[in-house]
Amino acid sequence: MGHLTTHVLDTAHGCPAAGMAVTLQRVHAGQPVTLKQITLNADGRADGPLLNAAEMVAGTYRLLFAVAPYFRARGVTLAE
Repeated sequence: MGHLTTHVLDTAHGCPAAGMAVTLQRVHAGQPVTLKQITLNADGRADGPLLNAAEMVAGTYRLLFAVAPYFRARGVTLAE
């Protein structure tokens, strides 16, 4: 079996989204439960699997990308 990972590209600046924070959650009984929090590497990728095959179970998962803090750190002015 495979694994779950992510790769984020910053198309506004034409580069990987290095340093972006990502949170993996599983929704259990209608409530999100945080499983892992990572920071993307210089290539905009997770350094390892967010979930490997042995950890995967049927259910609803979500990835939260900290987009606003990433762009603010790059000096982009964003509306609130």
